[in-house]
Amino acid sequence: NISRSPMLQRRVYHVMAAVKRQLYVLGGNDLDYNNDRILVRHIDSYDIDMDQWTRCTFSLLTGQNEAGVSVHDDRIYVVGGYSIWTNEPLACIQVLDVSTKGKEEVFYGPTLPFASNGVATCFLPAPYFTCPNLQTLQVPHHRIGAL
Repeated sequence: NISRSPMLQRRVYHVMAAVKRQLYVLGGNDLDYNNDRILVRHIDSYDIDMDQWTRCTFSLLTGQNEAGVSVHDDRIYVVGGYSIWTNEPLACIQVLDVSTKGKEEVFYGPTLPFASNGVATCFLPAPYFTCPNLQTLQVPHHRIGAL
């Protein structure tokens, strides 16, 4: 039984993604001192080799709970989700680019054609001719498809 360092902050309905032997924890919510739910916008990373958590200097642009998450080319895509501010599903995609240490950035990707929470996401390389009904969404340096 190997014990690992605890997370910096508890959270639920968050997503996790691994890039370059770092585990990133994004979004979710926690309880404040009144037991009211609060959004967690900051991002924490866990160094797998050092068994150490670090609070990142960059944050999500908006809180996302119950989102989907996928990784492609050192970018983490946080897709859809739910807002506890508006009590509505979200149609946004936030992209965390961790390709260059010290120059990480978070930006909005394209908007989904519909708001949805609890989604599962993945990158699936497919030639266009195999999916003629594919709607292409543009992200800088990438293309994301949505049916």
